[in-house]
Amino acid sequence: MNIAIIFDILRADTIGIYYEKAFRELGHGVDHFQTDEMHKINKKYDMYLCIDDGLNRDAIPKSLFPKVFYAIDVHLPAPERKIRKKVLNKSYDLVFTPAQWWINQMKGISPVEIIWMNQGCDLDIHKRLNVERNYDIGFVGTDGGVPRKFYLQEIRERYPNNFIGTADYKDMSRIYSASKVGFSLPIRLEYLTLRNYEIMACGAMLLMKRLRDDSAERLGFIDKKHLVIFDGPKDLFELLDYYLKNKDERERIAENGYRLAIEKHTYLHRAREIVDIVKDRFHLCD
Repeated sequence: MNIAIIFDILRADTIGIYYEKAFRELGHGVDHFQTDEMHKINKKYDMYLCIDDGLNRDAIPKSLFPKVFYAIDVHLPAPERKIRKKVLNKSYDLVFTPAQWWINQMKGISPVEIIWMNQGCDLDIHKRLNVERNYDIGFVGTDGGVPRKFYLQEIRERYPNNFIGTADYKDMSRIYSASKVGFSLPIRLEYLTLRNYEIMACGAMLLMKRLRDDSAERLGFIDKKHLVIFDGPKDLFELLDYYLKNKDERERIAENGYRLAIEKHTYLHRAREIVDIVKDRFHLCD
């Protein structure tokens, strides 16, 4: 399949880069375009895939087909309004999103099909390294807003042997590979996020806040088997104390999460799913 993939390179680890690489590894012909280059795209491609970067400045020219959109930033009010408007105006022929709640909102009003598609990991970037697990807990990212910043501050005070903060994406594997537990609290708790996969793919035990949807379960990740879920502060610190003291149980859960993440939830898996669905919906042949 020949694919035109459209996204702006706003940072070195933007999701569009992971997808572009995955499509190439699957043997597809791929050309990348920035959003301000869409007027240059001709009709020689089998799929025109726009990866949402939250800006949504332009729409794919209507003359191109099939136009596919991966809508990520629907949890942010301003991007969601732009995405919603474009979908309702039939700017795309098919839409993917990791947000089931948004699919539910759009049901009955969207003129195009919207399909649930979660994120994943890139095993060249998110990988387990052979290093000592010297950090009790690891978190790579910003403190964010309430309540995450309060959780992180309490973790810093209670568990000083930690890595909590920002880092270059190339250093992420070392940090999580050196962490016994990886902490995750998506600010809006909508769905299983990229950070969850990053932690598991590096072999740390994922300890995450309970999500508002069932994306973890739908993807096969079971509480106390592949990851550990907490509901509030008291629960969090009881679980942290328990699993830091119980190495064998912690490492068993971490290994299960690691295996499931790398065997079924990479961007290669997601890219293959997208290609298969697009071929089916639009009756495309190899």
